[in-house]
Amino acid sequence: MVLGLKTEGRLWEDEERTMGIGKRIQRLRREKKLTQEQLAAALGVTSAAVSKWETNAAIPDVAMLCPLARMLGITVDALLDFRPALEQEEINALLEDRRKLFENGRLEEAAASCEALLREYPSDLQLKCAAAGLYVMYLSASTDEKWMKAQLGRAAALLEQSRESDDLELSASARSMLVSLYVMQEEMDKALAILDEEPKAKIDTEMARSNILLRKGELDEAEKGYQTGLLSAARNAALCLIGLHHAALKRGEDAKALERLEQAMEVERVLRVDELDGGAGSLRLLRAEVLCQEGRLDEAMEDLTGYVEGSLARWAELSGGDGIRSAFYDKLNVRASGISTAYLARNLRTVLEQGEAVGLLGDREDFRALLARLAELEAQ
Repeated sequence: MVLGLKTEGRLWEDEERTMGIGKRIQRLRREKKLTQEQLAAALGVTSAAVSKWETNAAIPDVAMLCPLARMLGITVDALLDFRPALEQEEINALLEDRRKLFENGRLEEAAASCEALLREYPSDLQLKCAAAGLYVMYLSASTDEKWMKAQLGRAAALLEQSRESDDLELSASARSMLVSLYVMQEEMDKALAILDEEPKAKIDTEMARSNILLRKGELDEAEKGYQTGLLSAARNAALCLIGLHHAALKRGEDAKALERLEQAMEVERVLRVDELDGGAGSLRLLRAEVLCQEGRLDEAMEDLTGYVEGSLARWAELSGGDGIRSAFYDKLNVRASGISTAYLARNLRTVLEQGEAVGLLGDREDFRALLARLAELEAQ
């Protein structure tokens, strides 16, 4: 049963999970048409003891669990609401409460609450992977390097466990996140070791599946598969060009670096990735930094403004409820991450203030106005 799903006839299950074993005992006793006195007599305890169980003032002794469960016609696991793992919807609901704590700056409380939940479900690899993702999402919520390092380390430990899952999708997701985490920590050998473990695919399964669905006449699903593959390929192509951009920068080839960025932006424009990713997104931020180095400050400022406005517009679409829709990728839907406008504005302002461009643009009136606008959004 999923937390928060108040379907008719199931409301009591959600209530019981928040109120504990007592509510469950009371409901089952009443279903059996037993009084507290009758249940107490059958179990050899006092009616006062049963009353305390049902009000959560006390819990049954371990030796009493089996007789009590038999009397109520359920298993001990059902009586205790024991489950080795949570459903995905339950994980989402539970972590949403903790996400709000992170976003509101209550970092220690949020982390402690996550750890308490992980201790309650110590073998739930799906929960561990999701909690790791939450830790990484809110790394920038603090400027304390010690705290950030600890969160990164904890996230990596959780993902190392999650990647051993028998669930292939979960394992793949954990490995992908772990590679990114090790790169963030400058542990390149660990990242490469995980990549070297990956099986070398001989067949594009998504493409093959889409081809089969097309032959079967299942056009919507086939188109969804083709669009997913195209979007992935377009993003990968852009990422490759970004990698070539950084390589050129390291070689001191600024003109070549700028050309690679512009090629990446053209890939996203032609294949309409910008419709989903906020008008070239971080590519404009990267280009602004190169333009600053070349002294093209007006163009750099235009890109920074476009980066901020694109990010805010994309978030507004995401938070609209239906996610972002694209006429080109009409079978796909990009969903919101759940962060607030204030948190997004704070992150954007931090990016601008800590970026390389600030040294050259910091005195410009339009740059200060952009920071002021973000500060206003952050304060809302």
